[in-house]
Amino acid sequence: AVREGINVVLPYTQAYATYALTAALSADVPHNAGSFRPITVTAPPGCILHAVPPSPVAARHIIGHFLPGPVFAALHEFLPEIIPADGAYGLWASQFEGRRRDGSPFVFTLFANGGTGAGFGRPGLSATSFPSGVQNIPAEVIESTTPLFVHERALRDGSGGAGKWPGGMGQRLTLSVRGGDAVHSCIYERTQHPAAGRAGGAPGHVGRVQVSDGTEPHPKKKYVLREGQRVTLELPGGGGYGMPEAGA
Repeated sequence: AVREGINVVLPYTQAYATYALTAALSADVPHNAGSFRPITVTAPPGCILHAVPPSPVAARHIIGHFLPGPVFAALHEFLPEIIPADGAYGLWASQFEGRRRDGSPFVFTLFANGGTGAGFGRPGLSATSFPSGVQNIPAEVIESTTPLFVHERALRDGSGGAGKWPGGMGQRLTLSVRGGDAVHSCIYERTQHPAAGRAGGAPGHVGRVQVSDGTEPHPKKKYVLREGQRVTLELPGGGGYGMPEAGA
């Protein structure tokens, strides 16, 4: 375990590892106690996947959402037409806190999704969360409930890995704060290591955070977004599947 809040409790580890297995091996079997009984998931107490008190765990999804990746990698040799390439996996969570124009405080957490990996016979899904099922928040909801303003929300063209079936694209999201400054807490992954392609497919693009003054905040720390500045989140794309066709 580490001192940052990215440690994962064992039930979370069990849930996401088991989910990957059932999705690959028995997607048509209802999820109930009987379907999970044959699967055992263990991790040594005190490690990053079996955190014990007082280890912090608030941002456990940064690690936990990546659990399907190694499970799928282990199964791909035996199930090549079922197992997809790597996706963005980790949900991008942005927390903003500050004050409205009337002086009242606000805190808002925004979730955004990258692209999923392509599979045999199917391209990846763009701006779609996996393994979490969290959806994007409409811009109208963001702007009507917070001082945040959405300048752009668009698919990040070309961010999915090339392949016979291309990886899903991430999204580009540009925000600013109306009426004052705000502390922006970044909880982002896939900013250095791209989603791997499979069966000859290319990796997706990594994610990036950039403020309009040219600075690039740390993807797992806080900074102050000043009034008049814009921050752009470029979310990662999924890996491609299969060798790209000639001339594509």
